[in-house]
Amino acid sequence: MFASVKTKLQAIVEVPGRFLDRLTSKWVLIVGHSMHPALRDRQRVRVSRRAFKRSEPARWDIVLFEHPERERFWETKRIVALPGEHVRLIAGRLQIGGVEIDDPFIYSSQPQMDRTWVLREDEYIVMGDNRGRSTDSRTFGPVPRRNILGKVIIERPQTNA
Repeated sequence: MFASVKTKLQAIVEVPGRFLDRLTSKWVLIVGHSMHPALRDRQRVRVSRRAFKRSEPARWDIVLFEHPERERFWETKRIVALPGEHVRLIAGRLQIGGVEIDDPFIYSSQPQMDRTWVLREDEYIVMGDNRGRSTDSRTFGPVPRRNILGKVIIERPQTNA
């Protein structure tokens, strides 16, 4: 009985939360292949503007952000490095604080390039999963926190079990 009451109470609390998430999100059409296979060309995704009100963007989050060099040009990429970190790309391999990071989301091989960034307290490094087809922080540098609109929510179709 208590489990049933608990489940009903959780549902009552959860419904307004989901409703608020819908009100504070926007739908975006993905254009291009830089985030393949996580996001497909012509796929519609929801971007939660509320997600980063409760917490800061985290490593591996996919975010919608305004390009740092092109006003009103929006991109979706994955965060690979966080504020304050010392980041190096050596022959295309990612190091943070001198330690090589295993990036489980890389879809295609990276161009063999070297880059170094020391991020400020409000900067992020973003990269596309499909590194061979992505223009990202390797080209335009760090993304300021103020440019990040929200977190991309990939909604999976519900299955009838």
